[in-house]
Amino acid sequence: MATYELMLSEKLTELRKLREDSALIVKNEEFKTLLEEALSSDEAFDYPFASLTTVGKIYSDDELVRIFSWNIQYESKLHDYFSFVLKKDERRDKVHLIELKRNKQYLSSIVNETIEHENWYGALYYDIIDVQKGNKTYYTLLGYDANNERSSIKLLDVMYFVGKYPKFGYPIFEVENGFANRVIFEHSARATMSLRYDTERNKIIFDHLSPETPALKEFRDYYIPDMSYDAYFFENNKWRLEEDVIAVNKEKKEEINLRAYDAELDTVVNVPVKSKWINPEDSNAPVAGGGHKAVLPENQTDKEEKIKKSKDKKPDSKGFSGVSYSNLNGKKNKRSKKK
Repeated sequence: MATYELMLSEKLTELRKLREDSALIVKNEEFKTLLEEALSSDEAFDYPFASLTTVGKIYSDDELVRIFSWNIQYESKLHDYFSFVLKKDERRDKVHLIELKRNKQYLSSIVNETIEHENWYGALYYDIIDVQKGNKTYYTLLGYDANNERSSIKLLDVMYFVGKYPKFGYPIFEVENGFANRVIFEHSARATMSLRYDTERNKIIFDHLSPETPALKEFRDYYIPDMSYDAYFFENNKWRLEEDVIAVNKEKKEEINLRAYDAELDTVVNVPVKSKWINPEDSNAPVAGGGHKAVLPENQTDKEEKIKKSKDKKPDSKGFSGVSYSNLNGKKNKRSKKK
């Protein structure tokens, strides 16, 4: 496998330097073909592929599923996504390799759809949470889509298997009007949204998003984190929504642990964080009225200056360097690796 990894690493480095679409498409197809060949090997499921730093590599907790995902950026700044899923069949002592074939779809329009592996919407997956419903395992996925220059997307989805093939989407997430197959968080590309699984609380904690001003309520590319947090916790076979999870925190612990990816170790580590939260009902707190409050937009002069600097900035001659999984708060491998 070491030989495969070396060849893949070289092709990935070449791929990340390219700027022209025609060359990019050809090189990516070469990389994908070689990766598929490597993943067909018996040792591939447990091999770390540590040098492929801009490819997501995550395991399920039951160690029966592994997902590889990566993206490329075209000259138009739009992104394309590619993925392979490995599924262990313990009864037959074999590993099934399935390619997810992308069919570009607007994520906001498919929140209640079931997606097949041949009709995949495309995303980078950076975490898996195994949950049980009866005798079936549902793999909750945390994902990211760079979307476009104006907005980015974080998402929650569920993957489960029918035979050897994965399906995506199941009505397991509580939302305002019932339950959805998946949850889409679209926000301004200028902002960074946190969506991560907190192992200490067994909750998916995420930034609450609000429009920069009430007048922009209908435009998701103006939504930004508003300094409050919500969460999903698993109860009665469903992911239940809990609002203002940090604000109503009653734990006495000095610290909580959040999971983050360590690029140097190529694994997930627990990061201790002080658990001293601000009570929004406190009249002296910076959140008014105990509710969500949008962050005020920059003044127009600052915006114009930033836009001017952005336009004056020279393009990067090195091409698209790939997504850093440490920025996604994800994990590429959450167990000890076998070589």
